[in-house]
Amino acid sequence: MADEQLQQEIDSIRADVARLGQDISELTRVIRGLGGDAAEDLKDSVSDGLDGASEELLRRVEAARAKGKEVSADFADTVRKYPLGSLLGAFGVGIIIARLLNFGGRR
Repeated sequence: MADEQLQQEIDSIRADVARLGQDISELTRVIRGLGGDAAEDLKDSVSDGLDGASEELLRRVEAARAKGKEVSADFADTVRKYPLGSLLGAFGVGIIIARLLNFGGRR
């Protein structure tokens, strides 16, 4: 009788260990699923942020391009209005740059 009772307790423990193994397996599957969902959410969040940053960058590039065209047009108008002054200004800037770079090797 004691042997039967001991055998029943051992069988009960084996069944509990088997259920515990199944529960751990299910828990692991759920945790992996949650990790995958979190990774997907993070990926979507990063992707949305990059899309927004890309759009902002394109907007700023277009604004800079438009400003560059405007400045270039203004400069061309100024050169047309004052050709001699523009020529003398360019010559003066060239002399200054040459002095700064010390072309000619003289001091």
